[in-house]
Amino acid sequence: MKSLIIVVCLFVTCSVSAQDYPFIKNFVDGTIILKDGARKTGLIRWFPDPSEKLRFKLSPADIEEKYQIPELQGFITDTLHFKMLSNLEIYGENYPLLNKMSKLKYTFAQIIYAGKINVYYVLYNGYDALQGGFAAYPNLIFEKTKDDKPEYAAFPVYTRMREKRYDQAKERLLPFFSEYPAIQEKLKTFNRTTSMSGFVDILKQIPEVKNE
Repeated sequence: MKSLIIVVCLFVTCSVSAQDYPFIKNFVDGTIILKDGARKTGLIRWFPDPSEKLRFKLSPADIEEKYQIPELQGFITDTLHFKMLSNLEIYGENYPLLNKMSKLKYTFAQIIYAGKINVYYVLYNGYDALQGGFAAYPNLIFEKTKDDKPEYAAFPVYTRMREKRYDQAKERLLPFFSEYPAIQEKLKTFNRTTSMSGFVDILKQIPEVKNE
């Protein structure tokens, strides 16, 4: 249910902030996935920032363990599933004013959809010069495999920017879907007020839409 609430907010009416995740302020039941694939179930706490370690305890009375993001494949809490992604270029604080991407060496990304093209949700925190304070910059991350290697493309959601910047973000994303003309045409119709739920629904139809 928590996953459904977050996804509905993401795609319909509201901007998701870090505080929507239950593990921000408190330890919650969850499972961490180690680099070798082994799993440990217990209690998890983590703030969505690449510099923050994930905190884990087998039980409330046990000693706390801390993990750097690259030390894990991901983690699961309730219905929320997160995967470690690395070397991302995302839309952060430098994009609305300077038209520059921000780099994420690694982070945990929430899995929104897994298929021919995977879709993730990533929060990036930075200084918002327009608002005069720190803010979260939500991104959708699209992943496909090319030459046996993952290839990523980002798209900003609920980031305050001019329509021109939004259109430029669409232009950057279009080549990622070069094999799927129907998806490209759908993307071209979007503007800042468009819900992304329809776009994800189109991705779920792959490979049917590939040759349209």
